Amino acid sequence: MTCGQQRRALALLCFAVLQATLLSLQLAAAAPVLPQSVGTSYKAAYHYVQCEADYVIEPGSTQELADAIKAYKQLAEEKGAQLKVRVSRRLFHSTTSFVCPAQLKSFADSPENKPNVISVAVLHERLNTTLSADPEKFTMRIGAGMKLREFTAEATRNGMSVQIGSLPAYAGLTMAGVMSTSGHGSGDNATSNICDTLISITWVDANGNVRTSSRDSEEGRLFCGGMGLIGVMTELDIQMTPPTHTKLITRYLANDTDIVGDIEKMLKVSPHMLVFWRPDMRLYSAYMLKPVSTSVPAGDAHMTLLPNYKGRTNMAHLFRVIQEDIFDETMRYSGIAESVLCPTVAANSVAKTWASDGKGEDVLFAVGKTNELAATECWDDCAWNGPAYNGTAEDVHLSIEWDDFQDWTTDIKNMFQYDLWETEYDKGRCLGPGYIWLRFGHGGPDYLSMHYDMKRPVYVQSTWLKSRAVMDRFPMRYGFITDLLEEVSLCKYKGRPHWGKNFARTFTHPSCSIKDRYPRSFDKVLELQKQHDPAKVFEPELWQKIRKQESFKMYPRCALDKTCYCQEDIHCPEQHRCIPSRAPGLESYKVCKPDWRLLPESGRA
Repeated sequence: MTCGQQRRALALLCFAVLQATLLSLQLAAAAPVLPQSVGTSYKAAYHYVQCEADYVIEPGSTQELADAIKAYKQLAEEKGAQLKVRVSRRLFHSTTSFVCPAQLKSFADSPENKPNVISVAVLHERLNTTLSADPEKFTMRIGAGMKLREFTAEATRNGMSVQIGSLPAYAGLTMAGVMSTSGHGSGDNATSNICDTLISITWVDANGNVRTSSRDSEEGRLFCGGMGLIGVMTELDIQMTPPTHTKLITRYLANDTDIVGDIEKMLKVSPHMLVFWRPDMRLYSAYMLKPVSTSVPAGDAHMTLLPNYKGRTNMAHLFRVIQEDIFDETMRYSGIAESVLCPTVAANSVAKTWASDGKGEDVLFAVGKTNELAATECWDDCAWNGPAYNGTAEDVHLSIEWDDFQDWTTDIKNMFQYDLWETEYDKGRCLGPGYIWLRFGHGGPDYLSMHYDMKRPVYVQSTWLKSRAVMDRFPMRYGFITDLLEEVSLCKYKGRPHWGKNFARTFTHPSCSIKDRYPRSFDKVLELQKQHDPAKVFEPELWQKIRKQESFKMYPRCALDKTCYCQEDIHCPEQHRCIPSRAPGLESYKVCKPDWRLLPESGRA
């Protein structure tokens, strides 16, 4: 080789090395820059669900989230994996797995069939600031992760009021969480949910693009009640009002003989009403909120409907013992009779008042500032998450039509009459702490909302406390009543479930398809998914099962896990049998009841 040839070869070698170096630098520069992950799991305040994710992030702005989704999308493409993203918060307020990006074990396929997934959880609690406020138009632009208690405080700070009836009772929820799950307040053919006050939504799609949609757009109609199936809400424009005052009117501990007739009359006083009903005590209390002129002086009343149990007597051990006592033996021998227990339960449920004054005294009638009477918070010492009971809630929530409301209340009363008080031994029985909530709304165009295409929705919610310490072995005391209420409301009355409440079985009943509840809008939802998220980045597995109309699986003790409705004894907890309801017209529904054959001396076998 000549000198000239050597020089050319050396030059080519140097060029190749330089080219390879530049290429490696380009690849390194192009590698996705991932945001800091703050963990790999987050769980429900109710303790039923824990979500696992490869990455858990807390973006502080729309742009931060957009950049993050682009980075994870690139990472998934490089690894040949499917990207899954869901939005929630720490200690989320749900009993279902819609908030999980990766699938829970109870729904997972066998490991060899599990797809290659990169799962990302977006916790939106840092998206909680007021971005702008217009004092002339009375509008606020806020982060979608703002909690209701923050929202009412910000409204007050900016000289505005929330709209009466638009907020749920619990102030610890986030604005986007309420909107996306079809959460609501109460307003019979009147303002009854946050989306009634919504102007527009800023959101991030599966490609990391920032978009804005008006309330009445197709996308807006899916974000309200649509579980974030096409993207992540980050900013909300909300229509407020000038500062207003609200009058509280209470009908307290009324007899429930004609509860529907009574409600019809009270709704004429105000459409914004919540009712707590205890069929086992034949009592209800109704709380009406009515706008009044600001010329009427406002006192210091503030909402305290959901009490804070901090510093109260610890009832956790007794509560556990009562739940373990499926045959009522401890009650009989301890001297703690139903005649003592039931009044105590009443005082902590149907006898609660909507508000308290500045001295902490309960008030039945008051005029207060609307923002102070709109929602309530019990922080980390609620009945369902604090140490006082070591409890959790069984929370079932559906909408039915007003035209079916009378028949529904009759069936509920019959459940208690024939299934709770089924023998002479049982006449004094009552359920534990809890109640049935009754609220009211209006029909609307939101494709997956509880009120879509309805004439006059009634929101029925069954919330009861049970011991967390033994929930893996024992059902809630007399829980067969709430199981029956759930299935009858879902199937006989074609109830539409709240997406943040209920259990997986509510959405996967083999005979009561949720897809069939939305015959005029379901295909539209699928079209919007295909348009905005064809890779189904935002689709949770439980929604996939609804879409494919896949039913729950039966296995031993599945009714205890709230993953099935029993058909045979094997599906029930130990020492229970799967028995048809005794209530007239409900004999086709089965529930798990204590097997009294194990105690023949009781006379109930």
